[in-house]
Amino acid sequence: MPKPRASQEERSIILLRPEKRPYGVKVRVHVLTAGALATVAAVCVPLGTGAFPTIAPGRKAPWEGGRKFVITLEGFATAAAAEAAGRRLVQSLLWMAVTLDSPLRLEYTSYEPAAVFERTRSEGMTVEAYGEVSYAPAAVLGELQDAYAKLEDADSKVLLSMEIFCAARLESSQRAVFLTLVSALEPLASPANLGPEVSSFIDECVRALQSNQGVPTGLKNSLVGRLNELRKESIRQALLHLAREALPTNREAERIIDEAYSLRSQIAHTGFPADLDVDLEREGRAVSAVIREIYASLLKQKLTRQSAG
Repeated sequence: MPKPRASQEERSIILLRPEKRPYGVKVRVHVLTAGALATVAAVCVPLGTGAFPTIAPGRKAPWEGGRKFVITLEGFATAAAAEAAGRRLVQSLLWMAVTLDSPLRLEYTSYEPAAVFERTRSEGMTVEAYGEVSYAPAAVLGELQDAYAKLEDADSKVLLSMEIFCAARLESSQRAVFLTLVSALEPLASPANLGPEVSSFIDECVRALQSNQGVPTGLKNSLVGRLNELRKESIRQALLHLAREALPTNREAERIIDEAYSLRSQIAHTGFPADLDVDLEREGRAVSAVIREIYASLLKQKLTRQSAG
């Protein structure tokens, strides 16, 4: 097994022979102030491995607050090594934010916060543009006035759902946006009882569990609680009922909600969807359109602007 090189020797190879260490990794972060990263403008920090991270200002849209930075870690022989180092860099950044009690948001659109790149390959020409959709003040204020005058007081759970939904698009990544959008549905769910037959069966199960001497008391209490939850339908089933009742003419609503909920479970439990080619942006738009229709139905209103396709 080859002997590891000293950090100074490794750094010399990284700097002078980039073709030998062609891979690097980038992480983009959004902080409240430049002070979160010690007010750096552009700094290079040597590591004990010989690789070195560079911290530089990142591009920020004119309307965005805070400061953005790009941390670039260079000097790896393989993409796999760069990827592993990227995860370690992300972990270090998050712990730095935790231990210093400083807000920090990772920004990425793929399934990993760290993006691997080849140092020797040109990124080519890049064009950056910003745009926003705006409405005439009269239209915006008119909507506000009409809503204030016409809307009946909504259920607190509906208001909570709307609050979550409206903030979802401000999340930092596609995964976070999608997870938040689907989570906005849960306050709207009202699981129904599954009937006396099911309840009677659960009672038998509970009695059998309580009489079992082999199950520890603490675990027994936990299992009793889980058994009692089976008296009602699941949140997912309740949301399908909601779609049928609120949107009786939308034949796709149930399918969209069911698929979105399944996708959210995959991501929440494993960190990734089962199909890595799934387009989270498209799935998010689809479930967002259904949620907006549900709100309109619950509030007895019509949507002024239809969801984009």
